Amino acid sequence: MKLPKVNFYFASVLLFSVLVTYAKQPKPLEQKTIPQGQPCLQGKCAEGLKCLTYYGIAGPSGPAFSSCEIPCQEPDSSCPSGQRCTTIADGPGPVCRPINQH
Repeated sequence: MKLPKVNFYFASVLLFSVLVTYAKQPKPLEQKTIPQGQPCLQGKCAEGLKCLTYYGIAGPSGPAFSSCEIPCQEPDSSCPSGQRCTTIADGPGPVCRPINQH
């Protein structure tokens, strides 16, 4: 059975589009790849980091943000070696950050 050229062309373009779209899909990040200070992945972070959710300058009327952090707000909390506690205004608040980032 001979297919009309239009249908074969359409099928070829459709198949090519599907293959290109599938190939371009980003691979899901693994939980352990989310570094400190970066947005959480579905509420999860690398081991030793906590997903903190906060609002920016717009407050609750704006979007909620998240980042993987080491909080240091509690009196008994401490930062890892090479980091210090710093407050990120309109962000996650008091968190540990590498000293060389300041």
